[in-house]
Amino acid sequence: MNQVIYVASPESHQIHVWSMNDVGELTLLQTVTTPGEVQPMVVSHDKKYLYIGVRPDFRVVTYQIEEDGTLNFKAETSIPGTPVHLSLDNNGKYLFVPSYHQHNLAVLPIDNNGIPQTAIQVVEGLRNPHSSHVDVDNQQLWVPCLGEDHIRLFDLHEDGTLTEASADQISSEKGAGPRHLALHPQEKVIYCINELDSTINVYRKYTRYRQIQHINVYPEGSESQRWAADIHITPDGRHLYASERSDSYISHFLISEESGELTLAATYPTEKQPRGFNIDATGRFLISSGQKSDSISVSKIDSITGELTELARYPVGKGPMWVTILAR
Repeated sequence: MNQVIYVASPESHQIHVWSMNDVGELTLLQTVTTPGEVQPMVVSHDKKYLYIGVRPDFRVVTYQIEEDGTLNFKAETSIPGTPVHLSLDNNGKYLFVPSYHQHNLAVLPIDNNGIPQTAIQVVEGLRNPHSSHVDVDNQQLWVPCLGEDHIRLFDLHEDGTLTEASADQISSEKGAGPRHLALHPQEKVIYCINELDSTINVYRKYTRYRQIQHINVYPEGSESQRWAADIHITPDGRHLYASERSDSYISHFLISEESGELTLAATYPTEKQPRGFNIDATGRFLISSGQKSDSISVSKIDSITGELTELARYPVGKGPMWVTILAR
Protein backbone atom coordinates (compact mmCIF):
# COMPACT_ATOMS: atom_id res chain seq x y z
CA MET A 1 0.00 0.00 0.00
CA ASN A 2 1.28 3.45 -0.98
CA GLN A 3 0.87 5.84 1.96
CA VAL A 4 1.77 9.51 2.29
CA ILE A 5 2.20 11.37 5.59
CA TYR A 6 1.46 15.10 5.82
CA VAL A 7 2.82 16.95 8.86
CA ALA A 8 1.73 20.53 9.59
CA SER A 9 4.21 22.83 11.39
CA PRO A 10 2.51 26.19 12.04
CA GLU A 11 5.45 28.07 13.54
CA SER A 12 7.51 27.63 10.35
CA HIS A 13 4.49 27.76 7.96
CA GLN A 14 5.31 24.36 6.50
CA ILE A 15 3.86 21.02 5.49
CA HIS A 16 6.35 18.16 5.23
CA VAL A 17 5.26 15.46 2.79
CA TRP A 18 6.64 11.96 3.40
CA SER A 19 6.16 8.62 1.66
CA MET A 20 5.98 5.59 3.96
CA ASN A 21 6.98 2.09 2.87
CA ASP A 22 5.65 -1.24 4.12
CA VAL A 23 8.07 -1.39 7.06
CA GLY A 24 7.30 2.12 8.30
CA GLU A 25 10.32 3.94 6.88
CA LEU A 26 9.75 7.53 5.74
CA THR A 27 11.25 9.35 2.76
CA LEU A 28 10.82 13.11 2.41
CA LEU A 29 9.06 14.00 -0.85
CA GLN A 30 8.39 17.73 -0.47
CA THR A 31 8.41 20.68 1.91
CA VAL A 32 5.56 23.11 1.22
CA THR A 33 5.54 26.71 2.45
CA THR A 34 1.98 27.58 3.43
CA PRO A 35 0.30 31.04 3.25
CA GLY A 36 0.04 31.35 7.02
CA GLU A 37 0.24 29.25 10.18
CA VAL A 38 -1.05 25.87 9.09
CA GLN A 39 -2.91 23.79 11.66
CA PRO A 40 -5.78 21.40 10.83
CA MET A 41 -5.73 19.27 7.68
CA VAL A 42 -8.08 16.77 6.05
CA VAL A 43 -7.91 14.75 2.81
CA SER A 44 -10.94 14.74 0.51
CA HIS A 45 -12.83 11.46 0.26
CA ASP A 46 -11.79 11.01 -3.36
CA LYS A 47 -8.15 11.51 -2.25
CA LYS A 48 -7.57 14.24 -4.83
CA TYR A 49 -7.26 17.24 -2.47
CA LEU A 50 -5.75 18.23 0.85
CA TYR A 51 -7.62 20.96 2.72
CA ILE A 52 -5.75 22.93 5.39
CA GLY A 53 -6.73 25.72 7.77
CA VAL A 54 -4.42 28.73 8.19
CA ARG A 55 -4.21 31.88 10.26
CA PRO A 56 -3.94 34.82 11.05
CA ASP A 57 -5.78 35.49 7.77
CA PHE A 58 -8.55 32.98 8.31
CA ARG A 59 -8.67 30.71 5.26
CA VAL A 60 -9.06 27.19 4.02
CA VAL A 61 -6.37 26.42 1.46
CA THR A 62 -6.89 23.67 -1.12
CA TYR A 63 -3.97 21.68 -2.52
CA GLN A 64 -4.27 19.21 -5.36
CA ILE A 65 -2.67 15.88 -4.50
CA GLU A 66 -0.48 14.56 -7.29
CA GLU A 67 0.00 10.89 -8.09
CA ASP A 68 3.08 10.65 -5.85
CA GLY A 69 1.36 12.47 -2.98
CA THR A 70 3.06 15.84 -3.46
CA LEU A 71 0.97 19.00 -3.28
CA ASN A 72 0.13 21.78 -5.72
CA PHE A 73 -1.64 24.95 -4.56
CA LYS A 74 -5.13 25.22 -6.03
CA ALA A 75 -7.29 27.77 -4.16
CA GLU A 76 -8.01 29.75 -0.99
CA THR A 77 -11.38 30.30 0.69
CA SER A 78 -12.06 32.91 3.38
CA ILE A 79 -13.66 31.69 6.61
CA PRO A 80 -15.14 33.59 9.58
CA GLY A 81 -12.74 32.49 12.32
CA THR A 82 -9.52 30.76 13.35
CA PRO A 83 -9.73 27.18 12.03
CA VAL A 84 -9.05 24.67 14.80
CA HIS A 85 -10.29 21.53 13.04
CA LEU A 86 -11.52 20.42 9.61
CA SER A 87 -13.92 17.60 8.83
CA LEU A 88 -16.11 16.43 5.95
CA ASP A 89 -19.56 14.92 5.78
CA ASN A 90 -19.59 11.28 4.72
CA ASN A 91 -20.41 12.18 1.11
CA GLY A 92 -17.57 14.71 0.83
CA LYS A 93 -19.96 17.52 -0.13
CA TYR A 94 -19.50 19.80 2.88
CA LEU A 95 -16.53 20.96 4.94
CA PHE A 96 -17.06 21.87 8.60
CA VAL A 97 -14.75 24.45 10.20
CA PRO A 98 -15.07 25.15 13.95
CA SER A 99 -13.34 28.23 15.37
CA TYR A 100 -12.19 27.96 18.99
CA HIS A 101 -11.52 31.68 19.42
CA GLN A 102 -14.43 33.13 17.45
CA HIS A 103 -16.88 30.64 19.02
CA ASN A 104 -18.51 29.59 15.76
CA LEU A 105 -18.69 26.83 13.17
CA ALA A 106 -18.83 27.38 9.41
CA VAL A 107 -20.32 25.05 6.79
CA LEU A 108 -18.59 25.29 3.40
CA PRO A 109 -20.04 23.54 0.34
CA ILE A 110 -17.50 21.88 -1.96
CA ASP A 111 -17.99 22.44 -5.70
CA ASN A 112 -17.51 19.97 -8.54
CA ASN A 113 -13.86 21.00 -8.83
CA GLY A 114 -13.17 20.03 -5.22
CA ILE A 115 -12.95 23.65 -3.99
CA PRO A 116 -14.66 24.77 -0.76
CA GLN A 117 -16.92 27.76 -1.38
CA THR A 118 -18.10 30.64 0.83
CA ALA A 119 -19.89 29.43 3.95
CA ILE A 120 -23.60 28.72 3.52
CA GLN A 121 -24.09 28.79 7.30
CA VAL A 122 -22.18 30.06 10.33
CA VAL A 123 -23.38 28.72 13.66
CA GLU A 124 -22.62 31.26 16.39
CA GLY A 125 -22.63 31.01 20.18
CA LEU A 126 -20.51 27.88 20.58
CA ARG A 127 -18.10 28.31 23.48
CA ASN A 128 -14.65 27.14 22.36
CA PRO A 129 -15.64 24.43 19.87
CA HIS A 130 -12.56 22.27 19.37
CA SER A 131 -13.60 19.87 16.61
CA SER A 132 -16.56 18.55 14.63
CA HIS A 133 -17.41 15.03 13.51
CA VAL A 134 -20.24 13.56 11.44
CA ASP A 135 -21.75 10.36 12.82
CA VAL A 136 -21.64 7.10 10.89
CA ASP A 137 -25.17 7.63 9.53
CA ASN A 138 -24.30 11.11 8.14
CA GLN A 139 -27.26 12.49 10.07
CA GLN A 140 -25.72 14.42 12.94
CA LEU A 141 -22.69 16.62 13.48
CA TRP A 142 -21.05 16.31 16.89
CA VAL A 143 -19.25 19.44 18.11
CA PRO A 144 -17.25 19.13 21.38
CA CYS A 145 -17.29 22.57 23.02
CA LEU A 146 -14.41 22.69 25.47
CA GLY A 147 -15.50 25.92 27.14
CA GLU A 148 -18.96 24.74 28.08
CA ASP A 149 -18.42 21.03 28.89
CA HIS A 150 -20.95 19.99 26.28
CA ILE A 151 -20.96 18.12 23.01
CA ARG A 152 -23.43 20.06 20.89
CA LEU A 153 -25.34 17.94 18.37
CA PHE A 154 -26.72 19.25 15.10
CA ASP A 155 -29.01 17.54 12.60
CA LEU A 156 -27.39 17.58 9.15
CA HIS A 157 -29.79 18.28 6.27
CA GLU A 158 -29.42 17.34 2.60
CA ASP A 159 -28.48 20.91 1.68
CA GLY A 160 -25.64 20.93 4.24
CA THR A 161 -27.37 23.20 6.73
CA LEU A 162 -27.46 22.38 10.41
CA THR A 163 -30.24 22.52 13.00
CA GLU A 164 -29.32 22.08 16.64
CA ALA A 165 -30.78 18.96 18.24
CA SER A 166 -31.04 20.54 21.66
CA ALA A 167 -32.62 17.51 23.29
CA ASP A 168 -29.66 15.36 22.23
CA GLN A 169 -26.95 17.62 23.68
CA ILE A 170 -24.43 15.64 25.72
CA SER A 171 -22.89 16.97 28.94
CA SER A 172 -19.44 16.00 30.15
CA GLU A 173 -18.15 16.27 33.70
CA LYS A 174 -17.71 19.85 34.89
CA GLY A 175 -14.27 21.14 33.92
CA ALA A 176 -13.53 18.16 31.67
CA GLY A 177 -13.12 20.17 28.46
CA PRO A 178 -14.33 17.88 25.60
CA ARG A 179 -11.89 18.18 22.69
CA HIS A 180 -11.67 15.49 19.96
CA LEU A 181 -13.69 12.40 19.03
CA ALA A 182 -12.88 8.98 17.62
CA LEU A 183 -15.58 6.83 16.02
CA HIS A 184 -15.44 3.06 16.29
CA PRO A 185 -15.00 1.63 12.76
CA GLN A 186 -17.53 -1.20 13.20
CA GLU A 187 -19.81 -0.31 16.11
CA LYS A 188 -21.94 2.73 16.90
CA VAL A 189 -19.61 3.78 19.71
CA ILE A 190 -17.99 7.22 20.00
CA TYR A 191 -15.03 8.16 22.19
CA CYS A 192 -14.44 11.73 23.40
CA ILE A 193 -11.12 12.82 24.84
CA ASN A 194 -11.39 15.56 27.46
CA GLU A 195 -8.46 17.97 27.49
CA LEU A 196 -8.68 19.55 30.94
CA ASP A 197 -9.03 16.45 33.12
CA SER A 198 -7.35 13.94 30.75
CA THR A 199 -10.23 11.51 30.57
CA ILE A 200 -12.20 9.71 27.88
CA ASN A 201 -15.99 9.42 27.75
CA VAL A 202 -17.44 6.46 25.86
CA TYR A 203 -20.87 6.78 24.22
CA ARG A 204 -22.85 3.90 22.73
CA LYS A 205 -25.97 4.19 20.58
CA TYR A 206 -29.16 2.61 21.81
CA THR A 207 -32.20 4.69 20.84
CA ARG A 208 -29.84 7.62 21.35
CA TYR A 209 -26.19 7.74 22.29
CA ARG A 210 -25.63 7.50 26.03
CA GLN A 211 -22.47 7.46 28.12
CA ILE A 212 -21.35 4.00 29.21
CA GLN A 213 -17.87 4.76 30.59
CA HIS A 214 -15.62 7.52 31.93
CA ILE A 215 -11.92 6.55 32.17
CA ASN A 216 -8.60 8.27 32.87
CA VAL A 217 -5.95 8.72 30.17
CA TYR A 218 -3.22 8.81 32.83
CA PRO A 219 -2.07 5.79 34.89
CA GLU A 220 -3.18 5.32 38.47
CA GLY A 221 -1.15 7.38 40.92
CA SER A 222 -0.11 10.06 38.41
CA GLU A 223 -0.04 13.56 39.90
CA SER A 224 0.93 15.42 36.71
CA GLN A 225 -1.04 18.27 35.22
CA ARG A 226 -3.91 17.05 33.03
CA TRP A 227 -3.52 18.13 29.40
CA ALA A 228 -4.81 15.54 26.92
CA ALA A 229 -4.82 16.22 23.20
CA ASP A 230 -5.60 13.64 20.51
CA ILE A 231 -7.35 10.28 20.11
CA HIS A 232 -7.39 7.58 17.39
CA ILE A 233 -8.51 3.96 16.90
CA THR A 234 -6.91 1.19 14.84
CA PRO A 235 -8.91 0.19 11.73
CA ASP A 236 -9.77 -3.20 13.26
CA GLY A 237 -11.42 -1.48 16.24
CA ARG A 238 -9.33 -3.36 18.82
CA HIS A 239 -6.99 -0.64 20.11
CA LEU A 240 -7.41 3.02 21.03
CA TYR A 241 -4.60 5.51 21.65
CA ALA A 242 -4.67 8.94 23.31
CA SER A 243 -1.95 11.55 23.77
CA GLU A 244 -1.12 13.42 26.98
CA ARG A 245 1.04 16.52 26.61
CA SER A 246 2.17 17.22 30.18
CA ASP A 247 4.42 14.16 30.43
CA SER A 248 4.60 13.46 26.67
CA TYR A 249 3.20 9.96 26.36
CA ILE A 250 0.67 7.93 24.39
CA SER A 251 -1.83 5.89 26.38
CA HIS A 252 -2.94 2.57 24.88
CA PHE A 253 -6.39 1.11 25.61
CA LEU A 254 -7.87 -2.26 24.74
CA ILE A 255 -11.40 -2.01 23.31
CA SER A 256 -13.96 -4.58 24.45
CA GLU A 257 -15.49 -6.45 21.52
CA GLU A 258 -18.77 -6.80 23.41
CA SER A 259 -19.38 -3.31 24.79
CA GLY A 260 -16.78 -1.00 23.26
CA GLU A 261 -15.55 -0.08 26.75
CA LEU A 262 -11.87 0.65 27.37
CA THR A 263 -9.17 -0.89 29.53
CA LEU A 264 -5.89 0.99 29.97
CA ALA A 265 -3.11 -1.35 28.87
CA ALA A 266 0.04 0.80 28.91
CA THR A 267 1.58 4.22 28.39
CA TYR A 268 4.50 4.88 26.04
CA PRO A 269 6.89 7.86 25.94
CA THR A 270 6.76 9.82 22.70
CA GLU A 271 7.72 13.17 21.17
CA LYS A 272 7.73 16.15 23.52
CA GLN A 273 4.24 17.67 23.80
CA PRO A 274 2.36 15.35 21.39
CA ARG A 275 -0.49 17.59 20.32
CA GLY A 276 -1.31 15.47 17.28
CA PHE A 277 -0.73 11.92 16.07
CA ASN A 278 -2.35 9.45 13.69
CA ILE A 279 -2.56 5.76 12.77
CA ASP A 280 -1.91 4.49 9.25
CA ALA A 281 -4.56 2.71 7.17
CA THR A 282 -3.11 -0.74 7.85
CA GLY A 283 -3.18 -0.24 11.63
CA ARG A 284 0.49 -1.19 11.83
CA PHE A 285 2.08 2.21 12.51
CA LEU A 286 1.48 5.24 14.74
CA ILE A 287 3.02 8.59 13.77
CA SER A 288 3.35 11.12 16.59
CA SER A 289 4.30 14.80 16.31
CA GLY A 290 6.18 16.72 19.00
CA GLN A 291 5.15 20.35 19.29
CA LYS A 292 8.23 21.02 21.44
CA SER A 293 10.64 18.56 19.78
CA ASP A 294 10.15 19.73 16.16
CA SER A 295 10.17 16.05 15.19
CA ILE A 296 7.88 13.17 14.42
CA SER A 297 8.34 9.54 15.41
CA VAL A 298 7.09 6.35 13.82
CA SER A 299 6.13 3.46 16.11
CA LYS A 300 5.14 -0.06 15.14
CA ILE A 301 1.83 -1.34 16.54
CA ASP A 302 1.91 -5.00 17.54
CA SER A 303 -0.90 -6.67 15.60
CA ILE A 304 -2.01 -8.76 18.59
CA THR A 305 -1.22 -6.82 21.76
CA GLY A 306 -1.24 -3.24 20.42
CA GLU A 307 2.14 -2.59 22.05
CA LEU A 308 4.09 0.33 20.58
CA THR A 309 7.74 0.03 19.54
CA GLU A 310 9.44 3.19 18.30
CA LEU A 311 11.19 2.65 14.96
CA ALA A 312 12.63 6.05 14.02
CA ARG A 313 12.42 9.81 14.43
CA TYR A 314 12.45 12.48 11.71
CA PRO A 315 12.94 16.27 11.89
CA VAL A 316 10.14 18.46 10.54
CA GLY A 317 9.26 22.16 10.93
CA LYS A 318 8.71 24.26 14.04
CA GLY A 319 5.91 23.29 16.39
CA PRO A 320 4.42 20.32 14.47
CA MET A 321 0.91 19.64 15.64
CA TRP A 322 -1.11 17.82 12.95
CA VAL A 323 -0.55 14.48 11.19
CA THR A 324 -2.73 13.43 8.25
CA ILE A 325 -2.30 10.19 6.30
CA LEU A 326 -3.25 9.44 2.70
CA ALA A 327 -3.58 5.77 1.69
CA ARG A 328 -4.02 4.71 -1.92
